[in-house]
Amino acid sequence: MIQSRYKLIPQFTLKDEEGKDFSWTNLLGRYTVVYFYPKANTPGCTLEGIDFTRLLDEFNGNVIGISPDDCKAIASFKSKKGLRVKLLSDPDKIVAEQFGAAKDGKLIRSTFIVDPWGRIRREWIKVSVNGHAEEVLEEYKRIIEKDQTLNDDILVRRAFRGIRPDPVEDEKIETLLKAAQLAPSCMNKQPWRFLVVRTKENLEKLHSTLSEGNYWMKQAPVMLIVYTDDELGCQLSDRRNYSLFDTGTAVGLLLTQATQMGLVAHPVAGYDPVKIKEIFGLNGIIITVIAVGYWGNLDILNEKHATIELGNRIRKPLEEVAKFI
Repeated sequence: MIQSRYKLIPQFTLKDEEGKDFSWTNLLGRYTVVYFYPKANTPGCTLEGIDFTRLLDEFNGNVIGISPDDCKAIASFKSKKGLRVKLLSDPDKIVAEQFGAAKDGKLIRSTFIVDPWGRIRREWIKVSVNGHAEEVLEEYKRIIEKDQTLNDDILVRRAFRGIRPDPVEDEKIETLLKAAQLAPSCMNKQPWRFLVVRTKENLEKLHSTLSEGNYWMKQAPVMLIVYTDDELGCQLSDRRNYSLFDTGTAVGLLLTQATQMGLVAHPVAGYDPVKIKEIFGLNGIIITVIAVGYWGNLDILNEKHATIELGNRIRKPLEEVAKFI
């Protein structure tokens, strides 16, 4: 099952106006409005159905109405009122209760916006019908627009060097590691390994392995040694050691999580991997060392790095690195 901080839709199957099964999986892969109404052919429910029908094309056809009425009643309601939304029968209000749209056996007029992952992104409980469909449409479009833009944490993330020596709580480091642990991997082997270096003694040992250009890392209160080994991952045709790719993917998730949390996480390649393995008793391949801390210590940077720190991000044109065929 998907893990999310949002509430997820329940796994259900109901009958539609034609008596056919409609499953929760029909909601996946698209943005959908699910609304619960108390009774077909009543004034408020009729107005609500007509309003959603009028705006249906702007919802990309993805509006589902659910009520306790039986299939015959919702079929008649849909035909009589000229509704185009999909209607479902929830006679025992079980699905309504699972959504939170029923209490003590009584259905509460409610509306939910469900995203392609089955997450409930917005809900309205105890709805007032007048103008409601228009309000839902505005929010529906806002959510889609937000989701289709580049993730702001990816835009913000940079390889910043101006790290303050202020301590970072172990709980925050654990959250970074949990993000990395959720990365995909070949056959779910999870070949990444992390050594969290945070004591003064061990940080100084790690400092001795750094290249001269990574002087700024000595301010970081925490450093992560990221490593793997051939035997931990998939060994595939054409000498593909997939543990390298998998570990890199895990690091990418860690960096994004760090940015969300207001932390710099800067991976480097300038270190002596043999010396690191000797000092810390590690085997395999040292993929990277990541400095973790809070941003803002710009005074420690040399002139070159100070210019880069606040300069524009330089990236090759997309057409140079990607092609559509």
